[in-house]
Amino acid sequence: MRRLLVVGGAVAVCLAIAATVAFAATNSVTYDSKLSPAHPKIKGKKPVNVGYEGILDVSNNGLQPDSAPLTTIFFPKQLQNNAKRFPSPCSVADIDGKPSIPAKCKPALVGSGTATSFAGTPGSTPALIEKLVVAAYNAKKGKQLLLVLNQAPGEPVPIVNRVIIGTLGKASGKFGYKVGFAVPADLQNVGGLQVALTHFDVKISKSKTAKVKGKKVTYLQLKSCPSSKKVSTRTTVHFDNSAGAGQPAAGPDVTVNGTMAC
Repeated sequence: MRRLLVVGGAVAVCLAIAATVAFAATNSVTYDSKLSPAHPKIKGKKPVNVGYEGILDVSNNGLQPDSAPLTTIFFPKQLQNNAKRFPSPCSVADIDGKPSIPAKCKPALVGSGTATSFAGTPGSTPALIEKLVVAAYNAKKGKQLLLVLNQAPGEPVPIVNRVIIGTLGKASGKFGYKVGFAVPADLQNVGGLQVALTHFDVKISKSKTAKVKGKKVTYLQLKSCPSSKKVSTRTTVHFDNSAGAGQPAAGPDVTVNGTMAC
């Protein structure tokens, strides 16, 4: 079926390789982010166009981590999100699992990157490691950021235009908004194996713009920068072990607080 992450033959191979004894996973998370340019020059109260790169890594000391159905990334209040200004002609249904992405979606492409997935039993050596390419599309009038996954060239497992839905929401305090990225259930568990997305490196374009009152604006703009030249960041990864009876319990959710240069 087109929505399966791993085809039947690959599942059989993975099951043969996977360790039969499960150990509790000790999940760890790092999140690094940076702006492009690194230190944008802000003149007065006018936001400046920037690019953004976010790098998320989930690990278990080289072993299979638990799957994470939801990852929430918080963006500092100094960053202005202009998603509602960008085209959003495509829905999840237009892209997810389709053999190709409709041409009408091209204006909504706002970023790209790479990713890695592990498949196996949490706490054991991964049965399969797959490299992926990522495309980021603006959707639902700026209320969603869709991460579209495809297998990287030469990788063995067919993954075609699978969508992780990022839903934008309000945040408070040091943070202006957040995006919750929800992984579809059939990308979390296949053939009794957990699938964990262990690495994401996604760049939001600094060259893709929309026009607002005659001026070109990027998807993200920097409104201000504290005297410390740093703004706050936060990422929470919500882990879940639902591979089946007899599996060890998932570790707790992991939150990482940090800073980003501005």
